[in-house]
Amino acid sequence: MTGVLSLPVVWSENGSPASPGRLDVTADTLLLSGGSRDEPRTRTIAFTEIAVVRIGRGANERLADRAALVLELLDGGRVSIADIHRPGTLHELAERLQRTVRLSR
Repeated sequence: MTGVLSLPVVWSENGSPASPGRLDVTADTLLLSGGSRDEPRTRTIAFTEIAVVRIGRGANERLADRAALVLELLDGGRVSIADIHRPGTLHELAERLQRTVRLSR
């Protein structure tokens, strides 16, 4: 992946409550930031930490009533990300991440 992509998203880690925030995609990482003023949250995920990339459409995988990009991590964790404004962008990102994760192995 080249360049930087920044998207407004809602995200959740390991089933925690969804947080509004931003996803920044760099050459080798995903940076999630958001939460609230009282409880800011950030999470950096290197592409090498990702085991599986898929779109979660089931009721238990949706965020903010949207299909979510689900990242299953090598350490057993799971991060779910839903795009707020441009839902098609996450599908494109999922395809790009799947290729990148395969190539990094």
